[in-house]
Amino acid sequence: MEIPVIKMDELYGEKRSETLTLLHDACAQWGFFWVENHGINDDIMDKIKELVNKHYEENMEKNFYSSEIAKNLGPDKVASNVDWECSFMYHHQPKSNIHDIPELLRTTVPEYAEEVAVSFS
Repeated sequence: MEIPVIKMDELYGEKRSETLTLLHDACAQWGFFWVENHGINDDIMDKIKELVNKHYEENMEKNFYSSEIAKNLGPDKVASNVDWECSFMYHHQPKSNIHDIPELLRTTVPEYAEEVAVSFS
């Protein structure tokens, strides 16, 4: 079983129709997909991941392992090298909710959001 891969650069070329069909199917059948060729700067993506992981390790990891979710996963799953992370719902447009995310991320998230907006416009 493979996660659907959407190549964003193919949304605007000869493969547009095929890519839109793949995107539709991914949303309908899977609910998520892997995005490639999106044009977002790798450095800013790495910085965001680093900061999210740091926030998780400093503020959330201990609580996660004692949570009902972790207990329901079972000891083998929780103890494995799974990349457990936290996520944040950040609204960049039309109105930012920057004050709802951890302070550690507040300077980098708007930069990342701007990069996403430019890449997908």
